[in-house]
Amino acid sequence: ELGAGGAAPAFVQVRAHTQDSKAAPPPPPETAGPYLKKGGESNGVIAMIDLLVKDLDKEMQEAEVAEKDAQSDYETMMADAGTKRAADAQLLTEKEGAKADNEEALETEQGK
Repeated sequence: ELGAGGAAPAFVQVRAHTQDSKAAPPPPPETAGPYLKKGGESNGVIAMIDLLVKDLDKEMQEAEVAEKDAQSDYETMMADAGTKRAADAQLLTEKEGAKADNEEALETEQGK
């Protein structure tokens, strides 16, 4: 709404509560003091990180050795399996031949 004379109301600043004293403001609060570097604590953290890196390197070396051993074992097992498979195939061929011979002999006996 418009005020008297068609003007919009305005905010008015009242200086009734201010003091006219020329006194200086109070001093600022005390601070923690000058910055000091804390070297001992950071050295402990760095040493801990170095220890973690060394442990990780050691575990990686152990994993690589274990993987090489496992790969060698796998290759040996596959070679043995191939040899056994060939021997089994040969044995199966021999048994099928013997079975065929026996069936032929049986037919010959029954035909007489």
